[in-house]
Amino acid sequence: MAKTVEPDRQDTSAAQAAEDLNILMPNKTIPLAGENIEVKEYPFMVWLKLKPRCHGLVEDLAEFIERENDILTDELLEFFENHFQFMTTLLCESINQPVEFLEQLGDEEMNLLLMNWWVVNKHFFLKSANRLLRAKALKDQISDGQTLSNSLSHTDIIE
Repeated sequence: MAKTVEPDRQDTSAAQAAEDLNILMPNKTIPLAGENIEVKEYPFMVWLKLKPRCHGLVEDLAEFIERENDILTDELLEFFENHFQFMTTLLCESINQPVEFLEQLGDEEMNLLLMNWWVVNKHFFLKSANRLLRAKALKDQISDGQTLSNSLSHTDIIE
């Protein structure tokens, strides 16, 4: 007697596991300079070491967010170009390559790297930029005469 197997359930479980893993480990592998290079998410401790040096970058990113308009790809690329001196450090840390590796990349490969690096690591920068905006809004509220206790909610304290 034949037994019915439910392959869809197994396929769904595998797809869900792959999606969960992608959320936990969002690394991307891309072709650069004839190699497959892994663009890695910063481990938390690495981010904590990099973060103090990213303040200017985070401030400028907060200005983008504050506009409340969609950020165009060209604007994001220009943002990276304007901060490229420090971007090289961030990129090299993510792909575990020396600066000389970046210097050999053409425009198309560099754009591919920048966009993938952003996809993998943007949450660190966006969270910091949003914290900066919340702190600015709180400062503005306090200077407008509101008290700190009236301005903070329970969720603000937890975040």
